[in-house]
Amino acid sequence: MVPPLSGIARQASVAAKMEALMSRSDQSRDIETRARPMARHDLPVVSAMIARLAAHHGDTPLVDPARLEADLFGAGPWLHGLVAERFGFIVGYALLTPRYRAQLTQRGLDLHHLFVMEGSRGLGIGRLLVAAAADHARARGCAFLAVGTSAENVRAGDFYRANGFVPRVEAGPVFAMALG
Repeated sequence: MVPPLSGIARQASVAAKMEALMSRSDQSRDIETRARPMARHDLPVVSAMIARLAAHHGDTPLVDPARLEADLFGAGPWLHGLVAERFGFIVGYALLTPRYRAQLTQRGLDLHHLFVMEGSRGLGIGRLLVAAAADHARARGCAFLAVGTSAENVRAGDFYRANGFVPRVEAGPVFAMALG
């Protein structure tokens, strides 16, 4: 069952209030900041952040917490999640999905989502999440970590370049087929 948007909005409001308190309490970049694997109890806050990211991109957020939980923690997980904590509060997340280059027989991971709360940006939390994602990919025997962004999102492109990603032009447009 999908919670009403007001529930997601309420979660986002709580996350924003926590973020405002944390950003005022200390501008230190390293104190009490860490990345760790996502846990089930993180899902309400992460769901609210997913909704914020969707809204930022002009998408209608339709987060299904039960499906997200199954995709992250079910018998055959489809995603791997990481969270960044600052002073014990979640201030960002990353979602990783599998990729494969059959022509090179290389496993990889796609950094499908990377999000940091507005008040925590510029503190190195995005870099921390990228480093944790790269460590996770290496530990799984991956040869690469990939990420996509729109050409118009210059800030994101600059961030990814500064963190070791190299632009790669895909061969032609990408197509999708709805399956249900």
